[in-house]
Amino acid sequence: MKSNFCRGIRRAGVRAPQASCITLAVALLFPTGASAGEYVASSLAELQSAITAANADGDATATIRLSADVTMPGGVWSIGSPTKPITLDTNGFVLTKTGALGNYVTSATGPLTLNGTYTVAPDTAGGTAMLISGGGQAIVNGTVTGGNTTVAGSESGVAVSVLPNTTVVNNGSIKGGSGTNSANGTGGVSLSTNARLVNSATGTITGGDASGGQAGTAVNLTATVTGGVVNAGTIRGGADLSGGGAGGVGIRVQAGTPTVTNSGLIEGGAGAGAIAVSGSAGTLTVVNAGTIRAGTGYANAIEYASGGTGRAVLELQAGSNIVGNVVANATVANDTFRLGGATDSVFDVSTIGDTAQYRYFDNFVKTGASTWALIGAGTVTAPWTVDQGTLQIGNGGTSGSLAGNVVVNSGATLAFNRSDAHTYGGIVSGAGSLAQNGSGTTVLTGANTYTGGTAVNLGTLAIDGSITSPVTVATAGTLSGTGTIFGNVTNSGTVTPGGGSGVLTIAGNYIGNGGTVRVNTVFGGDASATGRLVVTGDTSGSSQIRAVNIGGGGAATVEGIKVIDVQGASNATFTLAGDYTFQGQQAVVAGPYAYRLVKNGVSTPTDGDWYLRSTLAETPAVGASASAAATPLLAPTVPLYEAYSSVLQRFNELGTLQQRVGNRSWSPNAAVQAEQDAGKPVIGRGAWARVEGSNTHIDPSTSTTSASYNVRMWKFEGGVDAPVIENQAGTLVVGPTFHYGVANSNVSSMFGNGAIDATGYGFGGTATWYGNNGSYVDARATVTWYDTDIRSSTLSTKLANGNRGSGVATSVEAGHQLALGGNWSITPQAQLAWSQVRFDAFTDQYGTNVSRDNGNSLVSRLGVSLDHEAKWTAGNGKTSRSHVYGITNLYYDFLHGTSARVADLSVVSKEQALWAGLGIGASLNWDDDRYTVYGELLARTSLQDFGDSNAIGAKLGVRYRW
Repeated sequence: MKSNFCRGIRRAGVRAPQASCITLAVALLFPTGASAGEYVASSLAELQSAITAANADGDATATIRLSADVTMPGGVWSIGSPTKPITLDTNGFVLTKTGALGNYVTSATGPLTLNGTYTVAPDTAGGTAMLISGGGQAIVNGTVTGGNTTVAGSESGVAVSVLPNTTVVNNGSIKGGSGTNSANGTGGVSLSTNARLVNSATGTITGGDASGGQAGTAVNLTATVTGGVVNAGTIRGGADLSGGGAGGVGIRVQAGTPTVTNSGLIEGGAGAGAIAVSGSAGTLTVVNAGTIRAGTGYANAIEYASGGTGRAVLELQAGSNIVGNVVANATVANDTFRLGGATDSVFDVSTIGDTAQYRYFDNFVKTGASTWALIGAGTVTAPWTVDQGTLQIGNGGTSGSLAGNVVVNSGATLAFNRSDAHTYGGIVSGAGSLAQNGSGTTVLTGANTYTGGTAVNLGTLAIDGSITSPVTVATAGTLSGTGTIFGNVTNSGTVTPGGGSGVLTIAGNYIGNGGTVRVNTVFGGDASATGRLVVTGDTSGSSQIRAVNIGGGGAATVEGIKVIDVQGASNATFTLAGDYTFQGQQAVVAGPYAYRLVKNGVSTPTDGDWYLRSTLAETPAVGASASAAATPLLAPTVPLYEAYSSVLQRFNELGTLQQRVGNRSWSPNAAVQAEQDAGKPVIGRGAWARVEGSNTHIDPSTSTTSASYNVRMWKFEGGVDAPVIENQAGTLVVGPTFHYGVANSNVSSMFGNGAIDATGYGFGGTATWYGNNGSYVDARATVTWYDTDIRSSTLSTKLANGNRGSGVATSVEAGHQLALGGNWSITPQAQLAWSQVRFDAFTDQYGTNVSRDNGNSLVSRLGVSLDHEAKWTAGNGKTSRSHVYGITNLYYDFLHGTSARVADLSVVSKEQALWAGLGIGASLNWDDDRYTVYGELLARTSLQDFGDSNAIGAKLGVRYRW
């Protein structure tokens, strides 16, 4: 507290007008903070006295304001030495130093805060505006300008010279003195040993301008400087206003080991660099998160002296923008390039190189907690060291690479993040980690020795060399390659040995965590090419196996195709991701075969390995032969392809003459038939049409797949006919026919079920001889085209969609009506029908080629019908007739069924050859035989295993004669 309870502002030892004692008393009784003294000075003497008084009073801080311009004459060197925080405010006036080489000598242990304007009067040699020493701190909030000079060849004055161990904080404007008349500008701030400069975001430091001379450096770090510069504002070299001379450098370093930390702007004047090292020794460290820009017309933003022992350290942080080259010391192999900071950023690594932007660097380091993503193509083979944070190759695109090795230290990470396939051939070493973060594929081909963890988070990491690291595969990640992993693998994503087709070795344990092992396999026999996972340690947990067929047509196996080789304890559970389930297990379709995943070999039943096996028996019985063990497991598609031709044959069948057109030949024994008409057929031009439906169940006597099937068919058929020959022996009737219908079949087999749906349409022709003696011979032929859909209900998929096919059929039938007396007769008859169906070869979605092998049938029929006929005259005087009959038939197929080729496998379906059938039918004519309606019900069965195969059907037709 001051000696006077109430006092005014001190001014040159004389009190200023006093404040109210009551007001001051209240302030002292109820203090709000530390006291602050205020002083006013109007001359140099008063200023010096005020500083002395302020040092001596008991206030925590003091403020000295000028009340007039103050000039320091040439013989006076110091305004005083503050020993506590003092603010000097020129208060709108100017503190000016005069005389050549004049300067303010100010001890700033206080610290000293400078508000207002400070300058040096122009002279033949410009003076230093402020020389600050004492090891303290000076804060510039105003404007400080070095002395100008007008003498050609001389230099203007420095604005602020900072002596050892002293710090200057600039929030205002500092500018070196300018030179005119070919004089040189000089520096804004000069730092000596251990001095430090902080230029805040509002601060501006500029080198002195020149006119025909050399412009000044903004900040000059003299010999043995070990302090540094922190810049958040603007540091700019001076300009030659005439345009003929060179601009000044932003920061010049002569020696020492200073650090320049920049988040603002550092730039050179026109024709000058932003930062230059002119000394031959020491180390300059530049940490940049702002802009460092070369002056207009100059190539290098930062350049180090070449030929000495000086060392360059450059650290880029997020926000860094360097315009111009950075040229390290080409003669010293110890220059360091760093990517650091705590904020993530991106760097184009192609800008490093002896002819690129960042030149002659020897060491490359990632430091700080940030992630730096490298884009572009790296060409420098020197290694990178990842000390902290993450160095990431790629930024989600298709560029980013390194040409050298990488050392990853503990706690740090090397990551890959590209969307395409990228091969890294360097060696990764150290105790740090590696991560695959990109959606593309990274291939490691070297013998990597890093020991931290490997995380496959996204995309694919392919180990084609080796790593010595435990690996964790995340849900969206894929581990691949043909190399060796010396460590455990925990799989929650996908492991794809060899990219699917090679061998990946885990020289450790495999832990399944719900992930998938994906193998590409040429599905065939035991020796098929396949991807394989080899685990030299133990397996545990659960995983899925996804086996992808890469061109195999399927084959019967014995041992099976080994996909996982376990050399330790085989305790993991692997399940196959199949196309369907067979006997409670997933199975994969390959050609005509299906494969299941089974543990243990046939000849090595305790090996713990996992095989894809296309056999019915999962584990062969003890003592079973190899052939028994190799009984194939056929795909659920095969029964459908086997039955395909047989289903078309059902549609392609030709019926009897009676079924087609009804009765046209009448017995002479009909009660009311005139004798002259006896035995003569009722002929005439006419048209006929009929529909038929049937349901057939076939249980073949021979079937590769033990398949049985039902066929539900309906067909519409029509035609016209007319007599072309009529004589005493009989009548020949011919005509064209057409037909349309569908056949729907359900196929069942132990291997799988499905449906075949065929639509048929076509035409034909008939020729029938009706003998007047009761005999007849009927011949017909048809051509049919088919469109067929095949669907597997087991696989829940359509195998063929509108597959084209065709069929031809011919038939010859003969019979003779024999009178029994009364209205009864019998008609023995025989028929031979040949049928052939074929379909276009196709390839299903499993890559299986399917084609017809054989689709022929030759069926004979022997039958006899018992007929009853009647004739009467209706009330209108016209004749009506009726014909009722029962028929029994025997059928025999002389050929060997149908067959198809499924890939290289021929599958056969042969129906039972001998069948028997019964039918009843009737015809009704009226209006003098102009109209006829006719029909038949029939049933058939196989005789070898009575009833196993059977058919029932109905046919109904109409005929019109004119």
